Amino acid sequence: MVLNNIKSIRKDRGFTIVELLVVIVVIGILAAITIVSYTGVTARANAAKAVSNAQSVQAVAEAINADNSKYPVITGEFASLTSVARIPAGLVIIPVATDPTAANGTTNFRLYTLTTGPTTGGRIVFWDYAKGKVCTSTSGNTNGSIVDSCLVWGAATTASAFSDFAS
Repeated sequence: MVLNNIKSIRKDRGFTIVELLVVIVVIGILAAITIVSYTGVTARANAAKAVSNAQSVQAVAEAINADNSKYPVITGEFASLTSVARIPAGLVIIPVATDPTAANGTTNFRLYTLTTGPTTGGRIVFWDYAKGKVCTSTSGNTNGSIVDSCLVWGAATTASAFSDFAS
């Protein structure tokens, strides 16, 4: 009787190699889905941050115009023309002929002024994380709208003629 009880306890207590492989494959599929989803979320978050920061710079330009009856045309005017509105800490107006990149596109911006009257408007360019480029649009969108990582202020549209901000 004791021998029968011992024989009934068999070695059924492990997982087969097939079961282990199925579990590993399922975990791999779930990991792949998570990584792809995370990448998309990061890109959307960076895009939203870039737009928000660009709108902050636009708001400062609008405030400077309200205080001084002219839009800034050089980078230094963002600090010197108004005592109320300032570009938020951490945002950088990058030098002439340098564009934002994927690495710095949420905080670094390139600015342009209208060539048809440098104090009547401008354009800010930031990195477009969805399209992987900076503003190239000349679609003539309405003032203040965002197209292709361009944000315009004042009398400007993205179809306007612009020149670089002076440093």
